[in-house]
Amino acid sequence: MRLRKHQKGHAAILFAMMIPALFGIFTLASDGARAIQTKARIEDAAEVATLAISAHNDPDQGNSSGGSASSTNRQIVTDYINAYISDVDTIQSIKVYKRSCEEIPECSAGLAIGEPRYFEHEVGVQTTQKSWFPGNDAIVGMGESFTTTGHSLARKYQSEAVDVMFAADFSGSMEDRWSGGNRKYQDLIEIIKNISDELQKFNDLEHNDNDNTVGVSAYNVYTYSKYAGSSNNWWDDDWCYLEQGVSSGWGGMSYSATVSNLWIEKTKSACRSYRYGRFNDIPLTSDFDSANQEISRFWPEGGTASYQALIRGAQLLGEGTNSRRLLIVLSDGDDNEKGIANGLVAAGMCRDIQQGLESDTTPDNRPIRAQMAVIGFDYDPYSNQALRDCVGAENVYKAEDADDIQNTILELISEEIGHLK
Repeated sequence: MRLRKHQKGHAAILFAMMIPALFGIFTLASDGARAIQTKARIEDAAEVATLAISAHNDPDQGNSSGGSASSTNRQIVTDYINAYISDVDTIQSIKVYKRSCEEIPECSAGLAIGEPRYFEHEVGVQTTQKSWFPGNDAIVGMGESFTTTGHSLARKYQSEAVDVMFAADFSGSMEDRWSGGNRKYQDLIEIIKNISDELQKFNDLEHNDNDNTVGVSAYNVYTYSKYAGSSNNWWDDDWCYLEQGVSSGWGGMSYSATVSNLWIEKTKSACRSYRYGRFNDIPLTSDFDSANQEISRFWPEGGTASYQALIRGAQLLGEGTNSRRLLIVLSDGDDNEKGIANGLVAAGMCRDIQQGLESDTTPDNRPIRAQMAVIGFDYDPYSNQALRDCVGAENVYKAEDADDIQNTILELISEEIGHLK
C-alpha cells in the first residue's frame, strides 16, 4: 500500500512534467494544421486571381523581369486573398508577371513547329498571420506569426476565329521616327503583317470551322472609301476621300444626325476634294498576303480625325461572320478637331457602334461579342479624352515600341484561358 502511494506521487510529478511538452505538441498541431490549411487556401486564391487577371488584361502589368503589380491587379489579388482567408494579418507582397510567347522557351519552340501562340500570366503572393499559440521559453510554439506563400500560372490562347478591323492612323505625323522603332507608319504596316501571320497559323489548324479575318480602315482627316451607289463603271471613279459625318446644314456637323446615320454608307455627295496621303479601305479578308501587299504601298500625310475610321471601320467590321469582333484604333496623337471627337462620343457614337456590332448573330446563330480598343504610338492615349471615353479606360494601351504594340494586339485576340497544372 505504501509503495502504491509512492507510485501515485511519481505519476503525478511525471504528468506535471509532461504538460508543457504535451501542450507544445497541441500548439504545434493546431497552428501547424492552420498553416497547412492556409497554404491550400492561398494557392486556391492565387489560382483564381491569376485567371481573373488574365481575363481582365489590365494594360499596366508586371513582366517577366519586373514583377510589379498595377493597382488594379493588386486589388484583384487582395480581394481574392481576403475572400479565401478570413484571418490574414498582412499581405506582405504581391507579384504579377505577364510573359509573351517569345519570353517562354516552350512557347517559342512551339511556334517554330506551327503550334499556337499563348501568353502566360503568373501571380505570387505572400501573407503573414498571427499565431494562436506563439509559445514561450517553457512551451514550444509557432512564434508570434507565420508566413505562407501562394503561386499560380495561367495561359491565354486564341480559342475561336475573330474579325479584326484596324482603324489605322496614316496622318502626316506617322511619317516621323520614334524611339520604339523606325518611321511609325512603317512599323504600323509591319505590325499588321505580323499579326496576320499569327492569325494565319490559327486558320491553318485543321479543326477550325471558321477563319480569322483582318481589315483596315485607314484615315487621316478622312477615309478613302468606296461610296454607296457607285456605278462600278470603268470610267467612273467610285472611290474618294469620304466625310463620315453628317452636315448640320449650317456649315458644321450634326452630332446627332451623324450618330443616327453611322451605319448608312455615305454617298458620292460626301466625297471631298483632298489629295493627301495614299491609303484606302481594306474590307475583312482571310487573304492576308494580298491585303499586306496592298497595305505595303500606303503612305501617310495630312491631319488626324479618328472618328472617320471608327465609323467606317464599324461599317466594314459589321460585315464579318465570326463570333468575336475587334475594332482597334492605332494612332500617334490627338484629333485635330477635339471638339468634334468629343461631341460625337457624347452623342453616343461609340455606344451605338458597340451595340450595332453585337446586334446580329453568326450564320450558325451564335451571339457576337465586340470590343473596341485604342493603342497609342509613342504618346499617352489616356490624354485623348474622346477615345478614352469611347472605348473605356480599361481598353486604352500605351505602347513603347513595335513589339509592345504587337503583343498587346495578340493578347486582345487571345481569349481562352487555361490553368497550367
